[in-house]
Amino acid sequence: MSDVKRCDLHMHTVHSDGTLTPSELVQLAKKSGLACIALTDHDTLSGIEEAQAEGNRIGVEVIAGVEISVICEPGTMHILGFFVDRNSKKLKEELAEIQETRRIRNPVIIEKLQALGMDITLKEVEQESGGGQVGRPHFARALVKKGHVKNSEEAFDKYLTKGAPAYVDKRKLTSRDAIKMIEESGGVAALAHPKQLKLDHEPDQFERVIEQLKSEGMKGLEVYSSCQSKDEAARYRKTAERLGLLITGGSDFHGSNKPEVKLGWMGDGAMIPYETIDRMKKMILDRKKK
Repeated sequence: MSDVKRCDLHMHTVHSDGTLTPSELVQLAKKSGLACIALTDHDTLSGIEEAQAEGNRIGVEVIAGVEISVICEPGTMHILGFFVDRNSKKLKEELAEIQETRRIRNPVIIEKLQALGMDITLKEVEQESGGGQVGRPHFARALVKKGHVKNSEEAFDKYLTKGAPAYVDKRKLTSRDAIKMIEESGGVAALAHPKQLKLDHEPDQFERVIEQLKSEGMKGLEVYSSCQSKDEAARYRKTAERLGLLITGGSDFHGSNKPEVKLGWMGDGAMIPYETIDRMKKMILDRKKK
């Protein structure tokens, strides 16, 4: 197994809600024995150039990726894009519109937290982001620093998760729109962490959702993730195999924002071989030939 090129296809930097710079992330990937990674920051491509430059320098392949939130009930749905064109003007403009909705919702979250008795300001939350996009993990860290909660998990459970009193939804795309954005920029779309759809107790509905996503152009399913158990992964793998979807996987690494998640770890014994990357590249080449 030592000659197997290991891959991790889901991770974040300071450009969204991670805590490492792109260069630091690539260096950690090298130390972790990863041959190939996909940088998938939320709604932005801004960290990819630095990550790819560092990857070229030290010998780690860095796939240009992105993670896009889309409309979903009762859970959450995120679509990953792999091999997107980081220089695509159209994709950048579309992502900028999504980022603007984040900026609009941040003061509303502050208002809700203050109404709940929290002594917290937007400036304090922005400091936690280090100048990058502000996301809920930065609100959580600020709440921890101010002593309102013991840890980030408590901050999410009590205030920030979907349905909690300080949660504010941002404008989201439909899955069809997100997949189209990714495909038009030359990329391959996959569903991130299917567990977060919250449909495991409705297996027939889960299957229908995945079938619908495939009909919209989705090519892969993140069977392996740090948030999914072996049994869950086994069920998702069956779905992927039945529908002929790529089996992808990633740690969903966020640095110290999710300290329990280690880069390259996507469940006990789980591994994504480089063969998956080769299949993606073939898909892209075949598309160009048409």
